[in-house]
Amino acid sequence: MLPSFTVFGFTIPMYGVLSATGMLAAFVLLALTRKYTRFSEDHVLSVIIWAVISGFLGAKILYWLVEWKQVVADPAFLLRTLREGFVFYGSLIGGLIGVGIFAARKKLPFFAFTDYTIPGLVLGQAFGRVGCHFAGCCYGMECETPISVVFPAGGMAPAGIPLLPTQLMEAVFLALLTILLVVLLKKKKPFGTVSGWYMVLYGAWRFGIEFFRSDERGFVGALSTSQFISIFVFAGGVALLVLVACGVLKKTVLDLPIPVEEEPKKKSKKGGDDEVFDAEEEAPKATESEAPAEAKPEAPAEPKNEEETK
Repeated sequence: MLPSFTVFGFTIPMYGVLSATGMLAAFVLLALTRKYTRFSEDHVLSVIIWAVISGFLGAKILYWLVEWKQVVADPAFLLRTLREGFVFYGSLIGGLIGVGIFAARKKLPFFAFTDYTIPGLVLGQAFGRVGCHFAGCCYGMECETPISVVFPAGGMAPAGIPLLPTQLMEAVFLALLTILLVVLLKKKKPFGTVSGWYMVLYGAWRFGIEFFRSDERGFVGALSTSQFISIFVFAGGVALLVLVACGVLKKTVLDLPIPVEEEPKKKSKKGGDDEVFDAEEEAPKATESEAPAEAKPEAPAEPKNEEETK
């Protein structure tokens, strides 16, 4: 494993590199899947900004809530952990709040935006989990299996013992989940379908994979914080899919207005972009009966007589 590498004297963490790569991959996926929606480019850019900022704040705030004992004992802990310590579910909750605010401002369906943005979120998370593997965080329990890994010294994971690579296992799951969600988005199912299946599948997966992790995490009773939240995520996903199945949520992308920038422009004979019509479509072609008669050649003038020429 390579927790970090050095370039021109600067130490660059692999987690940061892969997180940035995941964010870029998410943006590319959003650009590619916009054709399955009726969102304008301004909509896409704005919702990304809202989701990223609110997601970052949510991930940070939930981490501090999980570590509330350290915050109370040492308030300076807040400043020391500004650049580290994030909880994914906090990012998800914060991102959804940001998307909800943006959707309300634009008076567009909330689940239309969540269905569109969640596949990109999942893909970005997959890269992030690979970054966790390189950093050594979120590691699995000690277990000798064909897929177990041994981390070197210097990382966050215990060195020299075989551990279950729960980070890579989740990365593979998230990659497959991304494909499924894009397929559902392409089928233009009612709004809430993509979001519901994500909540059900990821909620169940996260609840189960937490049993195989042995890193230090917050707990709510006998369950980890993520397992506790996963119960509500799973239940919310089931409720969402029931609403879709019962027809309560029945709007699809076809019910959204076509953005102005997407309306097809028609070319004029002048070839200018300002003209929005085609000259051939402006008026029907003249039929043969309506075609103007060909001008007949004038008869040559008769020569004038001598008296007229005088």
